[in-house]
Amino acid sequence: MFKEAKEIIDKSNNIYISAHVNPDGDAIGSTIAICFALKKLGKNAKVVMPSYSTVFEFLPGVSSCVKSIDDSEFDLLIALDSSDNTRLAITQEEYNRAKKVIMLDHHQISSPYGDFRFIDDKKSSASEIAYLFIKSLDVEIDKDMATLLYTGIMTDTGSFNYSNANSDTFRAVAELLDYGAEAVKVCKKLNDTMKESKLKLIAKTIDNMEVFYNGKMRYSFVPYDEIRSLGIDDEDAEGMTNYLRAVEGTEVAVYVRGKSDGTNKVSMRSGGNVDISKIAIEFGGGGHPRAAGYTMREDEETEKQKLIKVVGEML
Repeated sequence: MFKEAKEIIDKSNNIYISAHVNPDGDAIGSTIAICFALKKLGKNAKVVMPSYSTVFEFLPGVSSCVKSIDDSEFDLLIALDSSDNTRLAITQEEYNRAKKVIMLDHHQISSPYGDFRFIDDKKSSASEIAYLFIKSLDVEIDKDMATLLYTGIMTDTGSFNYSNANSDTFRAVAELLDYGAEAVKVCKKLNDTMKESKLKLIAKTIDNMEVFYNGKMRYSFVPYDEIRSLGIDDEDAEGMTNYLRAVEGTEVAVYVRGKSDGTNKVSMRSGGNVDISKIAIEFGGGGHPRAAGYTMREDEETEKQKLIKVVGEML
């Protein structure tokens, strides 16, 4: 399955690993775990992560990530959890410096990239794929690596509540627990602890909620100035969609948030009857049938009306 990728790694020494911008638990867990594995193979490996939410500071290896690629040329880039190379947390110029690129992803992909690609949208997360990848390298998985991979799988499955958590996922999680994954600690930090500013953002998201199609679609837009007034950065502003989706009768939940760069990010969740990955791809993004997103290309009101119309047609 990963034979060709292993051959590329064997011939590489200077390796960078990167995932998408504004990394979530899956992006962080998968990249750092692979970095630890490569270091055990004697490779000079680094994770490029310019920024991340402070809620993940407890994870091993986060503080050792670098903000950019210093080398004028390097042997290999391993890209995870990013359906398009333009969404990676590196510049296009940095991407072009890599002699080889390995792509590992679990999304429905419209524009695959890299010299080796492993794409399986039936896998729960990039971390589940990373787990299989590390096992193929014959590297011993330690407690830190297991905790990172567990974090990635747990967060991308909504604490195992989403349909993407299948029997293969639970088998992987069981093995990670055997390797020493600190499941209780991860749950406490990510599920049972919240900043007051985050609680206020939840309230703001609910206050701004609009309801369409007799409650089947719920939409909330929180402009960047409102997010900034709460003292919340781009990374901590994620995760509001699930509160909208939780309302009984909701088929499609949409959370739009303004970002510091002036763009508006759209996060969507589906109750199961609407394949929102098709919507995201139509608008230039990607994802899964029940969890997808994209960045708005026009002003929020114009884009909202387009989205409402598309959702209505699919409903």
